[in-house]
This record gives sequence, structure tokens and C-alpha cells, in this order.
Amino acid sequence: MTRRLTNQDAFDGAMLNLLTQGHSCVSASGQTRYRGSRGKSAIGALIPDELYVTSMEGRKVHHWLAARGSEYDALRERLGSVTPSLLDELQDLHDRIGACMPSLYRHLAVAGAQRIAHSLKLSMSLVHRCATYQHLRGPQIFATPGTRAIPAAARAVDVIPAPDLAAAPTPAREAMQLTERPQNDLDLIARGIAKAIAAARGLDQPGS
Repeated sequence: MTRRLTNQDAFDGAMLNLLTQGHSCVSASGQTRYRGSRGKSAIGALIPDELYVTSMEGRKVHHWLAARGSEYDALRERLGSVTPSLLDELQDLHDRIGACMPSLYRHLAVAGAQRIAHSLKLSMSLVHRCATYQHLRGPQIFATPGTRAIPAAARAVDVIPAPDLAAAPTPAREAMQLTERPQNDLDLIARGIAKAIAAARGLDQPGS
């Protein structure tokens, strides 16, 4: 039996997909799709594999939910408890962000999610945790035996490589100064000793 989603379920599932994916789902010609070679849209993420049919593409959500026939019965059961305006808002957010860098895409997705959550009184808890997770350094997604790892569409954070200290050139002038300074010090000391000796000799002379 198909599990019925609540508004919070639909919101969390759609936003988790957008933040993990980091880009919109579009065709080669730039048309938005529910599913494609580069992932899923906000609504596409709510459609189980066994319930997806290509005839959904190019049509609004409420069109195929209201269509006659048994083709979408299971999907109507799954999304029947979700407010229609929420489905429209989630898909519209996906479509309006468009093509941009993954970091900017996620930023815009979170901003749009805040607006949607506020208007429908939904929790942003999972969205905030996911957004924070995307900024952690190191591996982002783990696969465990018997499960399929969720592919990260792009690195969440651009890692800046540590500088190669061994390859950093040492200024020749600074090295020269390190070798000259002791010699300069010795010259000053030698001159001081010479002056002291000359002064002492002058004091030893008769009549001085």
C-alpha cells in the first residue's frame, strides 16, 4: 500500500533532494522535467520509481492528479493529503532557480524554503541540518551494505589545497642578509677594539 505523505513529508523530501542534488532537473533543451539524466525535480523526488510515467512530463502537478483513469491512482493516494499549493510552490522554486553554481543554487533553495515554510507553518529543521551538512569538509555521503549511496552533484565546499611550503622560494636577498649580518657585527667589534687600543696607547705616552 502506498504511504500517504503529509505536508511536512513532502516539504522535507523535496528540499532534501534539491540541496543534495545542487542543480535543477532539465532536458537537453532546457525544459524542466520531473526526472531526467541529471536527477529529479522537487516533485519528481516525491514520486517513487514504480509510480513514475513519462506522460507526466510537460504537465502541471494538478493536471495529472486530476486526470481521469487509473494511471495515477496510486500517486493520487500518495499525494492526496498534501496541500496542492505546497506542491506548486515546491516545483515553482525548482523551476525558478535555474542554472547556477551549486553553492548559489543551495543558497537560493534555502531562501525559498524559508518563505514556503513560513506561509504553510512547516518546520525548517531538516532543511537547516542538511544545509549545514553540505558545508562540512570531508566525505558527504556514505554507502552501507545493502544501500545505494546518494551521489553528491558537486562539492559542497571548495577545498583550498594547503600551500606547498617546500616549493616556496626563499628570497635570495634575505638569505644574503643572514650571512652578512654576523660579518658586519664583527667589523663593528673590531673597530671598537682598535679605537680602545689606540686610546690606551695615547694615555700611556709621556705628557699625555
